[in-house]
Amino acid sequence: MNTHSLNWQTWLKNGDQYLKAATPKSKKSRFGAGIRYNLLSMSLEGYVMAILDYHHDLPQNHTYIDLIIALETVMPIDETLKKRILQYENIQSICSIEKYHRRDPTEEELDDLKGAIVEISMMAHKTCDAVTF
Repeated sequence: MNTHSLNWQTWLKNGDQYLKAATPKSKKSRFGAGIRYNLLSMSLEGYVMAILDYHHDLPQNHTYIDLIIALETVMPIDETLKKRILQYENIQSICSIEKYHRRDPTEEELDDLKGAIVEISMMAHKTCDAVTF
């Protein structure tokens, strides 16, 4: 029996559910670009928080940079993957304590961000040795 907190399982499940919700079942999504960006962001947060909680750690805040910095304290992150994720942080600064701003991402940006988050998803599932929900 794993002695880790069960919260990481909830975070991992949330990450999977948000990623699925952000992925259209057909060519056309029922959600606009802004909502899909937010779903992808919540998915990223879920996966990173699962890994951090599994390691009994927490980020300073929930911006992309804060999540990535915290993630790097428990595991190495490929520099290319890190840059792919961080380049999209300023689309919407909803967790920033300094200022709020937003714009709608392009479909290409959403596809690239989703691809990067899928990589983080695989890291989270491998790290947490998760069971199927």
